[in-house]
Amino acid sequence: MTITLAAWSWMSVLWIGADKLVRDGDEEGHVGAAELFRGDLLSGDWIGFLERLWLGPMGEYPQAFTAVLGFWWWLTGVGQPSEVVVRSICLLSLAVAGLATARMARRFVPDSARNMAEVATFIAVLALPLGNGLSRHFMPEGALMAVVAVALLLALRLVERPSWSRAFSLGVAIGLGVLTKQTFVFFVFVPLMFILKRMLPKGFLHLGVVLLVSAAVAAPWLFQNGTAQISYGLASAIGHGAGGVWDHLEFYPMVLLMLGLGPFLSVAVGLALWRLCSVHDKRALWLGLAWFVGGLVLLTLLPKKYPRLIAPLLPGIALWLGVGVARTTRPHPWLLALGIGSMAWLAAASTVSLPLHPNRPAIDPGCTQVWVRPPNPDDFGLSVVETHLRNLPEGPVLVLRDLEIPCGIQTTHNWSHHLSPWLRRAGAERAIVMDAAQHHIAVIDGLEGPGKRIDVPSLDGSLYIRDSLKP
Repeated sequence: MTITLAAWSWMSVLWIGADKLVRDGDEEGHVGAAELFRGDLLSGDWIGFLERLWLGPMGEYPQAFTAVLGFWWWLTGVGQPSEVVVRSICLLSLAVAGLATARMARRFVPDSARNMAEVATFIAVLALPLGNGLSRHFMPEGALMAVVAVALLLALRLVERPSWSRAFSLGVAIGLGVLTKQTFVFFVFVPLMFILKRMLPKGFLHLGVVLLVSAAVAAPWLFQNGTAQISYGLASAIGHGAGGVWDHLEFYPMVLLMLGLGPFLSVAVGLALWRLCSVHDKRALWLGLAWFVGGLVLLTLLPKKYPRLIAPLLPGIALWLGVGVARTTRPHPWLLALGIGSMAWLAAASTVSLPLHPNRPAIDPGCTQVWVRPPNPDDFGLSVVETHLRNLPEGPVLVLRDLEIPCGIQTTHNWSHHLSPWLRRAGAERAIVMDAAQHHIAVIDGLEGPGKRIDVPSLDGSLYIRDSLKP
């Protein structure tokens, strides 16, 4: 497992280092929240940091993920979140999800096959295309994969040997899961009920501790933001959910086949399920069903549908794969096939543009978010603009004829929206103006004109920057 983790980490860091694409929409919102936490720490305001985490209104989502991100960003001491040292922290979520799921798999095979089940499950989680795509970005769904898997592992440990410390640990995990994102409840409700029902009625007190501790962790944020969350939920239901019943029923199965697993893992899952159905001990089969199918049903009932929402359910499928491999009569060839085939597909999906996700305009007519893609070496020319502006006196920058960013690259905003946060994080903050009548010391033009030309290949265009309105 150590070699597997080291190889995967090395390849993942190489991918991140090659990708310069500037964040858009939802991802930039999470980075902005992390920047506020980082600002608290830069000013030494630890009380403000904790208040922002548990009490402060920070938008639609709870803030455990962005608080951890902001803490790490502050710890690294770098300015741009796109730096590898900052961005790579998100890889930890998939690694933790893999380790937790692998520890679960050990429990569902004979002692002689435990190591095989653990390694196979770990490889299967690390090879998930959508899991990798999200863990390369600042998205809470990647962190959810980790907290969901850890919560279910701790639940299994509590059932196996009930103790107050294990009940406390599970309660903390559940509370942190809620603080990571509200949809945590949809991912763990069914599998937690499936696991913890074995404790009733004798373990009632231990379950009470779990509830009390989880409430103590999450209640401050829920109490402070409960009204806003109800409004957000109602707005989401109204703003999404067009399309017929079939559009909603097929959405996540299609995402699973194209983004979640890909063709190789889809076939491998079918073989694993066939094997698990034929053995006497079906605990892994039932837990995987509770984890994946239970969550899938609840997600399907939600009007809002995005491919990334399915990610925290995917380790449940990896559990089937790992236990299925360990349950075969000759597991080593199957493990080799799983490792080579799954990693080959992941490499292909990470380096070649493939039709990996369905376009469902009937459900969500907006731009499609793309998480599984090749690295993009283009930062929209922002680093070159920053270097040029550093040589000029202080003053506002005028942006004329902005460059539009198409849906195929990002889902929101034009080029100028990225300039201000880029300069601020680089320590070269300037006011951005859009009216030529306003005072400015430099001009950035999205159409051909005088000045230094900055090519932006991903936008199939160029920027022209000059020191004043004079040619």
